[in-house]
Amino acid sequence: MSLKANVYKPPLFPHQDYEDRIVAFVDVLGFKDLVDSSKDDVKALRNITSALSTLYEWIWQWEADGADSSFAFTQFSDSIVLSALADTQDSFEMLLQLMLGIVDIAYSNGIIVRGGIARGKLIHDREMVVGPAMVDAYLLESTIAKYPRIVISEELKNEFEVNLQEYVDSQPNLSEIPGFNKIFKQDDVDGLWYMDYVDPDEAFVIKHSKEDYLDSLKDIVRKGLTNVNPNVRLKYEWLEQKLTAI
Repeated sequence: MSLKANVYKPPLFPHQDYEDRIVAFVDVLGFKDLVDSSKDDVKALRNITSALSTLYEWIWQWEADGADSSFAFTQFSDSIVLSALADTQDSFEMLLQLMLGIVDIAYSNGIIVRGGIARGKLIHDREMVVGPAMVDAYLLESTIAKYPRIVISEELKNEFEVNLQEYVDSQPNLSEIPGFNKIFKQDDVDGLWYMDYVDPDEAFVIKHSKEDYLDSLKDIVRKGLTNVNPNVRLKYEWLEQKLTAI
């Protein structure tokens, strides 16, 4: 497998065919409660908009490095969609920046996410996001992930690892991309693979110490466990179990 050249030419409109893309569908957990509290609380409103802006800025820091990037970003309400052409450097750089953004908003804003990552046919640009891959990523988030994790199939995870190694081998001055080899973890209960922002490599915790980051997650858990809804508490019980195991 060869990585495609990192020069992207957007398809002409109207689209004649789908592109082969990696897409991440990410949902902000507890968004309804966050929005409800922001009606009469300016601080809560600032926290929501700051978190969304922070996540976008992490992605934009990468995308802005090259006008020929295949990256696309869409945010609507509590949902965020990111995508890039499959089998390109863009796709794993997208995941690195997504991880950085998720770690940052958990620490700075007390906000955690759930999601799904899929590969397939997709149209994603400034005007629209549509295609079977979007549906697959959405179903992973809404029906499979269940807990505060971003789920990926083992097959797709393995594809990323092959592409990453190929890219590293092609760069004479590069022995690794810090943190990427530890970005995915297999759940010891249900066997699903997911992006592990609960216990991330220190390469992703760049604005604060790892200890402070874990303390911020513990604060999120303490608040979440007070929720009267048992289905909501399950999410935080899962997170608590992962933190206890570290």
